[in-house]
Amino acid sequence: MPLAGSQKLTEELGYCVARIECDTPTGVQCGTAFFFAFLLENGKRSPCLITSRHVVQGARSGRFYIARKDADGRPQPHQPLECHIPDFEDKCHPHPDPSVDLVLIFAGASLQAIKSEGNDYHITYLSRSAILPREQRAELAHLETVVVLGYPLGLWDPQQLQPVARTGITATHADLPYAGASEFLVDAPCHPGLGGAPVFLCTPPQAGEGSAGAQRSPGVALLGVLYAQRHAHLQGETGVEPLVGRVRAGRPVPPPQLPGPAPLGVVLSTDKILDFEPLVRAMIHGFISKY
Repeated sequence: MPLAGSQKLTEELGYCVARIECDTPTGVQCGTAFFFAFLLENGKRSPCLITSRHVVQGARSGRFYIARKDADGRPQPHQPLECHIPDFEDKCHPHPDPSVDLVLIFAGASLQAIKSEGNDYHITYLSRSAILPREQRAELAHLETVVVLGYPLGLWDPQQLQPVARTGITATHADLPYAGASEFLVDAPCHPGLGGAPVFLCTPPQAGEGSAGAQRSPGVALLGVLYAQRHAHLQGETGVEPLVGRVRAGRPVPPPQLPGPAPLGVVLSTDKILDFEPLVRAMIHGFISKY
């Protein structure tokens, strides 16, 4: 189970993100999820998917897609593996705080089913090591460069299985709770389908040691999870819209055109991800079902 330290995270960032499709009574809802591995007491790690609650709301069944791996351990993104989950919403564990738009899905059974069919997969897992430490978070500037990875507006390439990257800046300080909540705002393109997308701090590339012209890859660290957009109408009203994508007749439904300035993205801080740790431990000890 490869884990995303800073170097691994930079090299294989796209393989930590998965496209989610949910079958609901009103059609197909699309969103973004990412893999996160929680450290267990026995030293092992529990593979989980994390996404926004509104993405899976009403889902009678669902699926996510991951890259296949060949016998030599090389990813084969042009041959994606589809992981089907019946009763999808019922198998999602909501955040302990009902006001937090996050759910956790224990992915171990789905991944094991893939292996039992003779297939192997390539995933990069985020973990605590990918999260920007609290002391460094406090030292951030008000304006920092961020990258959002996901599947906006139904855009995805099943031949390469890589997410779309959108860049922007923090619109409020990432370490200051916006309006008293454990979240902050980003000025980045935030389209339907990006609900559940991870948001990374991106630092410029640095000169490497050794040859004078060598450049290290840009550094990245997990800052939070995008779940909504906050917009302002010309009349002065404000509102928050979930970032769920919808597909009808095989085609993405375009988002409504809202009057006023471009909306800002609302990002949940990473401490909301770590709130799931007691739930994962309870599952390991058999206190709750992993489904």
